[in-house]
Amino acid sequence: MGSSTFPLFLSSILLSFATLTLSQLDPSYFLSNCNETSGNYTANSTYEANLNTIISGFSTLTEFNYGFFNLSTGESPDQVHSIALCRGDMNQADCNTCLSYTATELKRVCPFNKAATAWSELCLVRYANRDLYGRLENDPRTCAYNTMNVSNPNQFNRTLSDLLVDLSNEAATAGPLRKYAAGNASTGSGNPESVYATAQCTPDMDQQNCTTCLQYARDELQKCCYGRIGCRVLRPNCVLRFESNLFYNQTAVLLPSPPLSPLPSPTPSPTPNRGNENKATGAVMLVIALLLCWIC
Repeated sequence: MGSSTFPLFLSSILLSFATLTLSQLDPSYFLSNCNETSGNYTANSTYEANLNTIISGFSTLTEFNYGFFNLSTGESPDQVHSIALCRGDMNQADCNTCLSYTATELKRVCPFNKAATAWSELCLVRYANRDLYGRLENDPRTCAYNTMNVSNPNQFNRTLSDLLVDLSNEAATAGPLRKYAAGNASTGSGNPESVYATAQCTPDMDQQNCTTCLQYARDELQKCCYGRIGCRVLRPNCVLRFESNLFYNQTAVLLPSPPLSPLPSPTPSPTPNRGNENKATGAVMLVIALLLCWIC
């Protein structure tokens, strides 16, 4: 069974699905799961050296890649694979910092585990002794919620549900560079309450797998977060979050513009009909000759 660390607020053991509470004192958090079934490595082994190479590389990534990284190093049986994802509104500097901290902390709290997963405030890091890319996985997963309740849970939940469906669809249908959507809605009642939310998948998920992952996340959210003012559902391939206050940057790093369609070739001017041109010239010459004769 994996271990979970939640500095300042709690320390807990994460089961395959656990429910946690979030303190309002500090928005930062760190949650981890140490996979005990994938085996262990020994100190100073080749596997640890490969893992250290990946972890140390996060702080010096030169290509932003819109916050998603699929890394591997070494040779079997000591090859290490890693999937890393930053929240879709992050810039490169903040993303690198988050990935470096999260990966370093994950190795510390999961010593000698060949496979482990961690979620922190702005990013997700996974590593394992197997390929992780493109694999939709159900575990590990967890739900962390704010203990405070909204004033009108039924109306708030309807508004939230509609918002999350829209954001999930937007994220799932996004391109291969980034599958992320953020937005907000208001209950619109006499005492309106606002809700802000994000939905995100790792971009190695195709549209169908991203849709499935976010659907699972919404189902879990309904079970553990009903009526709360904030909650996060954390899964290996996707993350859902909502709050009653704005928590994301409204201006995300822009994706590159799609390539421009080639301009249509200009329509060539019609080639003059030389036969008609010669006929017209002959007619003019004939008129001039007749006028000269008449003057004479």
